[in-house]
Amino acid sequence: MARTPAIAGKTSDPLHHNPNLNPYFRFDNESKHIKDSVFSCRGIIINERFWNRIHKELMDLSKDSGPVILYQLGLNYGWEVGGQGKDLIKDPLAAVNFLEYYGLLAGWGRFEASELQLTQGRLAKPIVVKVFDNFFARAAGRSETGNPGCFFLSGLIAGVVDALFGAHHNCLEDKCISAGSECCEFVVARMTMD
Repeated sequence: MARTPAIAGKTSDPLHHNPNLNPYFRFDNESKHIKDSVFSCRGIIINERFWNRIHKELMDLSKDSGPVILYQLGLNYGWEVGGQGKDLIKDPLAAVNFLEYYGLLAGWGRFEASELQLTQGRLAKPIVVKVFDNFFARAAGRSETGNPGCFFLSGLIAGVVDALFGAHHNCLEDKCISAGSECCEFVVARMTMD
């Protein structure tokens, strides 16, 4: 189970008390919009068909460069998410917990990062991020090649880690639900040229 972050002095999981309550996303009756309270912006709900169509069309249109484009899109968005998470929760380790929980409530999947070891505020060794019930892998369906294919999420994880720990990181997917694994598994390592 994902660890619940402490928010405004509360340490209990709000969903435990009311499973219909999502503290990060709510429908605003006045504006008639979904509000993302973490990032102070409007949200939308997308379903698997919508994501799968975007993913498939992008891969078909861009051929061999599709994985790179998706990774780069994820990397840039992850940088923003990680930066905002670090601004909200000053301790980078606590921000990891917070963002794991945000990803769960956003519907992306249940994230579990291995124990982080830091040296001077940077990752001292690679970490493993497991994503159970990964929306992006489930939406894509079964991999035709048997290879992992969560390029967007790989980039997003790298971007989040870059923003939280102030260095550049690679994120490679070792296992993927769409290729038959129980969960998607990503290995994140700091690039040596920092």
